[in-house]
Amino acid sequence: MQAYVLIQTEANREPIADRVRGIAGVIAAEDLTGPFDAIALARSPSTQSLAEQIVAEIRRLPGVIRVLSAPLIGSLGLGRQAEGGSEAA
Repeated sequence: MQAYVLIQTEANREPIADRVRGIAGVIAAEDLTGPFDAIALARSPSTQSLAEQIVAEIRRLPGVIRVLSAPLIGSLGLGRQAEGGSEAA
């Protein structure tokens, strides 16, 4: 499964995306402006391993104060059914 991971850091911290890119399971990461300071795209075998491995490691980075993961519906095997449609067989 894949998920976007939104990251907030302490005020006036250095950009964090380079450090996030070094974490196993992170496909890409970019620094942002706005309510979140960085966003990462992560791939994991399950939501449990996403939380226990990737998100936990991001939380351990110095200056990180909040991490929010948002799994991609299509990567959960729900696809269009979650939107009220049906998938073709």
